[in-house]
Amino acid sequence: MKYLVNLIDNISPSFDLFEKISSKILRKLLFQRGSFPAFSESRLLKIKNQVELKIDMTADMNFFHGATPWLYIESKAPYFAYLDACFATYINVYHDIEDFSKKQIETLFKLEAQFLGDASAVFFSSRWALEDAKQRYQLMGNNFHYSGLGGGLEDVITNNRDKNEETYLLFISWDFLGKRGDKLVSAFNRIQNVKNLRLKIIGQKPPQKVLEHPGIDYLGALNKNNPRDMDQLRLAFKNAYCFVLPSSKDMTPLVLVEAASMGCPVISINNFGIPEIVVDGQTGLLIESDQATIEDNLFDSIHWLLQNKEERDRMGIQAKQRIQEFFTWEGVGEKIINILNKY
Repeated sequence: MKYLVNLIDNISPSFDLFEKISSKILRKLLFQRGSFPAFSESRLLKIKNQVELKIDMTADMNFFHGATPWLYIESKAPYFAYLDACFATYINVYHDIEDFSKKQIETLFKLEAQFLGDASAVFFSSRWALEDAKQRYQLMGNNFHYSGLGGGLEDVITNNRDKNEETYLLFISWDFLGKRGDKLVSAFNRIQNVKNLRLKIIGQKPPQKVLEHPGIDYLGALNKNNPRDMDQLRLAFKNAYCFVLPSSKDMTPLVLVEAASMGCPVISINNFGIPEIVVDGQTGLLIESDQATIEDNLFDSIHWLLQNKEERDRMGIQAKQRIQEFFTWEGVGEKIINILNKY
């Protein structure tokens, strides 16, 4: 049976500039609570109006990518949603909730709890995010489903890594400090017994002191929509000894799927949805994320992997196999369609 479905995604009206600046002044200069401009009442109303102009009102169902942007929309048809995490999870991971208007945040939490609870089905990219949403919003979650995520890169590189090529660690992030790139640099500085070991960085430009480090290469901010940049990204993963992401702010990092899909073992933290992607000791190494010990934990795991190349190679092979088996958008689609067919 065929259904007419509205896919509701990629609607992003401009922010209220005054509200955005006012909030930043309150939070950063006056140390008072400000608004969360992305989900202000005025912006959510703009989103609602744009969605209503775009969708087919006769559709059999609405499918939302995400949840918070759509809270003001009154869906006449049964609706479904796919998300990485609810807003309560997001703001507690990436922000200090005390920075924002208590009234606005409580209102958003209440509206989103109702939005998720009334949905025919809600699909989460990780089991961790699913359980966290249930706990934070005090929902039974009988309509919640784990569907996973995809996003692995196509391995079109045919040449194997040259044994004579340089050995390097790889770090990719658009938030150098938030992903604790500084801690990785500190651990990297302690590794003395590997000749010509380097650290390569992609994404946000790191501090000048890091750029001037003789053992560190900044490869720039690669654009995935640019074929040449994509080739460079694949090659960076393919030839890296390991990919390291000691993040303090994350949920289900797509970059871990990308790294593993290129046969690159991962060192990351045992937190968030990361253990669902990286299997400790099989496809990479997971370390505890405590701020006081993170540098030592990074050093120990990197040093161990460098001293155990056969284990490193085995992890890379298993990482790629795991992504191909469990982390494809085709697999996500099948899980979602199986649920949709029940309605």
